[in-house]
Amino acid sequence: MAVDGHPPIRRVAGLAAVVFAAAALLTVKAAVDLWPRREAFPSWFVPLFVAGLGGLLLCAAGVTWGIWRARRFARPAAGALGSVVWFLLVASFVATSAVHQLYPFRTLAAEDFLQLDPVLRFNLILTGAGFAVAAGLAVLYQAGRSAGALAGLFLLDLLLLVPNDACANPFNAWWIAHLGASPLMFVPVLYASLFGAGALLGVHPRWNLLCLAAACGGVALLGLGHATHLLW
Repeated sequence: MAVDGHPPIRRVAGLAAVVFAAAALLTVKAAVDLWPRREAFPSWFVPLFVAGLGGLLLCAAGVTWGIWRARRFARPAAGALGSVVWFLLVASFVATSAVHQLYPFRTLAAEDFLQLDPVLRFNLILTGAGFAVAAGLAVLYQAGRSAGALAGLFLLDLLLLVPNDACANPFNAWWIAHLGASPLMFVPVLYASLFGAGALLGVHPRWNLLCLAAACGGVALLGLGHATHLLW
């Protein structure tokens, strides 16, 4: 079922390809950076994590190709599927914030916020703003502006790649040394967007909905592992 009868969404497919390319490059870079630093983690973590990244890349490549092939005839889905997908897309920001103990979605006094490192303050603002914009795009989608909402989602993804995380850990070390901050934090959101768009555009909807849920759950577990110091 389609939300509206808009023309073929070629622009959305093109943006999906750009988002995939950015996510893939950053993912490969992360794997290359982590491997020589694997002793900073439990012995099992980095090999398993890198293998997981490989599977993630394959799934994301498949859905991106599917979106591209469907660009001339796809019509974004409505109904329950649309609602569930957009709920998870918005929730991906909360899941990603697990690496920062769920801030800014927890109460933080203004005085404490102002005492944070400037990069961390920017990160929390970006997280909250991304969440708000994604929620607005969900409303736009349900109002019938489906192609515009999906294009906006992918543009938001690209804006989230501004370096925003200066937490000293092996994931960010190279980026901090060269740029002062890392763009990696929101890469899971990019993958979530690709899987969500695929589900909405009729590209193996059940499979890509499952991948979207797995992306949210996986980054939340990664954040939990960091918060509990089980991983790093």
